[in-house]
Amino acid sequence: MKKVISSIVIFLIVMLAGVAISKSDSIKYNNTMNRLGMSEQALVLHTKSKKNLKTAVSNLSETKKLSSYQIIFFEKSNSDLGYIYSHKKVNKLPITSGRYFSQDDFISQIPFAVQGKTSQLEAYKPQEQAYIKMNDRYISVIGNIGFDGADILNSQTLISLSPNQPKSKYHLNQVTTVIDGDAVNNKDSLVKIKKVLHVSSTHRYVPQTDDFTNAETSNNGEMYLVGIVLLFILLVIIDFYILVPLKFDLSHSHLTGDLKNNYRNGLMVRYLIYTLIPFIVGYLLVNWKIAIISYSTFNMFILVSVLITILVGMSQIIFVKKRSE
Repeated sequence: MKKVISSIVIFLIVMLAGVAISKSDSIKYNNTMNRLGMSEQALVLHTKSKKNLKTAVSNLSETKKLSSYQIIFFEKSNSDLGYIYSHKKVNKLPITSGRYFSQDDFISQIPFAVQGKTSQLEAYKPQEQAYIKMNDRYISVIGNIGFDGADILNSQTLISLSPNQPKSKYHLNQVTTVIDGDAVNNKDSLVKIKKVLHVSSTHRYVPQTDDFTNAETSNNGEMYLVGIVLLFILLVIIDFYILVPLKFDLSHSHLTGDLKNNYRNGLMVRYLIYTLIPFIVGYLLVNWKIAIISYSTFNMFILVSVLITILVGMSQIIFVKKRSE
């Protein structure tokens, strides 16, 4: 009966590991969405330049041999409004209706917009097409973005920039400039971009504040990963717990030779049945019922746990006794 209970505990541990990884993934994805899909390497570029945004993206588009990048120019007075330009990189965001920007939108003569579901900018919809009014012109809203729990994303409005558009109302010193992409980690490309935008300094992008200065780092799901380590330790303890009565049976068997080897192998099979079947059932149920992004993490947890379980059993039932003979 104790071994059956132990098997149930192993099954529950596998399920809890799946839930923990799923929760960690959810927090990480939420944080990524609140970063508007930008990586943790994204940089805020400080500049006092009075260069017009349209001129800036025109100069960038004419700069040769740049790695892919995306730049968002956030209004300093309202970080929920940003002007976006992309070079061979588009951070896809979850769409609730319509579509997201394509690379063609960043060479178009007219701007387009996407809006979060809680955006404060009122959209006009005279017929099927929605518009927002910006600087005495109407901009087509081509899509709506949103993700449950990602408040920054849900309140955002992004408007595409292009070298082929008319001059913008804004200049570089009137916006907060954030860059992401391969160019951030490419020294040559970053130097060229900083030169075009007259950048004086940089710091990491932190979306929790309007000016994107340093702020306390938000939870990124680390506590759930700590929980997974504790679950792994508990699994090892359960393995040894299951082995106690099996080792007792072996030590009191009074068998010798092939009979003892066969009995020892039988105990090993019993041990593997009580431990591996819960792993298999739990793994299948997690894959069926629980949404996980980091499948590699879950698969690694299962693989390492199974290997440790087998090694513990072999060391306690087979190898120890063989050395004592």
